Amino acid sequence: MDLTSVITGSIAVLSLFVGLPGIVFHFIYKSKKNKTEMIKQQKELLALEIEKDKMQLRLLEEENKKYDKIINNPAGYFDK
Repeated sequence: MDLTSVITGSIAVLSLFVGLPGIVFHFIYKSKKNKTEMIKQQKELLALEIEKDKMQLRLLEEENKKYDKIINNPAGYFDK
């Protein structure tokens, strides 16, 4: 056996036991990172939808106040 075949064999073994698992674990890490990012974006979206629903509820409350005034004092409301 000469030195080049030993070096080539060592590189092949290192690639097999270090490089390949590194590539696999990097792929797993990236996929988990992407999933985490997607979950964060879904959380933000749900928070915005909740805020939108709160604003719609406030709008309906104000509209109800307006209609309550009309019902309780119809003549005074239209005299303006």
